[in-house]
Amino acid sequence: MGSQRPSSRGQKRAAKSAARRRRRIGTPTPSTVDKTLGRFSDWLEGLDDPETDPQATVRVVESLLRELTRVRPQFTATGWEPDDAHLVLDAAESVLAQDTDEADDAALHLVFSSLTYLAFLDETDLWSGTDADFEHCMEDLTSFVDSMPDTLTVDDVILPDVPAEEEAAALADLPMIARWDALIAWSAAGQTVNAATVGKALRVTVPTSTFQGPADVPEIADLWFGALLGGLITTSNGVAAPGPQAGPFTARDVLALRAAVAGYVSTQLSAGPEVDVSASVAASFVAQTVLAAMTPDPPEGNLDEDYESLEGEDRRTAELVTTRLKSLVDDGLLVDGEVVLVPPQLCHAVRDGLADADLFGNGDSATDTDTDTDADTDTPSAR
Repeated sequence: MGSQRPSSRGQKRAAKSAARRRRRIGTPTPSTVDKTLGRFSDWLEGLDDPETDPQATVRVVESLLRELTRVRPQFTATGWEPDDAHLVLDAAESVLAQDTDEADDAALHLVFSSLTYLAFLDETDLWSGTDADFEHCMEDLTSFVDSMPDTLTVDDVILPDVPAEEEAAALADLPMIARWDALIAWSAAGQTVNAATVGKALRVTVPTSTFQGPADVPEIADLWFGALLGGLITTSNGVAAPGPQAGPFTARDVLALRAAVAGYVSTQLSAGPEVDVSASVAASFVAQTVLAAMTPDPPEGNLDEDYESLEGEDRRTAELVTTRLKSLVDDGLLVDGEVVLVPPQLCHAVRDGLADADLFGNGDSATDTDTDTDADTDTPSAR
């Protein structure tokens, strides 16, 4: 008996279209929509390397399907028409019109989730609309995504060719280095770890208490975690000791210097474990600024911008961004002028710190490190 499968690409496409026409006989019921969403969730979970959080994508798509069903009674969840894609794009444009720092990401997530859902329908043969409608929807949604500015990642940073001795000299000149030297010397005496003793060792004059941990005092927290992550110190049972990188660091080894500064950058740019939308958005914006400051197209210097016209969370987010960027300037990690730049000798350390930063407060940042640490597992080796 001969094969029953179509023998050519055109026949296969025709067979798929015929199957879709059969599925267009009736509009999916709410239970059908739920089943489709369930299969969509399973499909996402089965992807080797999903580009977004699968459950977040499912939630966005579920919300879209419910809303499209509400505003368009003829809407079919498995057979979109161009007007359905246009409504999604209208919603994305409305989000962009809010003109907040997080608007671009939210609008892009909305459209990208829709594209992912349509791709799922096509790949699993659940699409019940016409081929022309599918192509129209995909083209319109893809055009929106392509029009959005790209988000930078650490992979976009091309490290400059800097001799090791020049990098080591530039790192050694940063203001936190001398404070870490003092902290290493202090730890060699087996001192008890608390905010008061650590603050004194770091030569930071701020109100502290022996009942506080170093992480509880913002003025010393980033320096403390940078030292931990760089392997400069370690603690056990509340007592400090020099870490595995203390010797190379004091000898001004470039890898040890780089690792410590990277740990400091990571803590500076992490949103921390507490759920705070403004802090998370600010951390993401600062990270994009710092990444751009290491590219051929650096951002304009505008750290003295006036935010009096902003209100509420928008103003708080903008002020957090400015505060963090100015702090990096004070630390010598950024240079602010007509444009914002990372000095070429510091790019490797800054990029490594950005790669380890927890921008969205997922609990993976240095600020989630316990007070008692094991030098082999809780502090990174020199990069």
